[in-house]
Amino acid sequence: TEANPLRIRQCASEDCIYWFLDTSKSGRRRWCSMARCGNRAKVAKHYRQRSTPL
Repeated sequence: TEANPLRIRQCASEDCIYWFLDTSKSGRRRWCSMARCGNRAKVAKHYRQRSTPL
């Protein structure tokens, strides 16, 4: 099978320069690696949500 060029994406992390092939079923992958960029983004979001006053 061939890779769909529309599934080649740049990592959503501002600090990352990687591109990746989105092989997820839904085609909504955002990060090159969940262990690296995805985890950092989710931790930062969690920290922002916890530190803002209600």
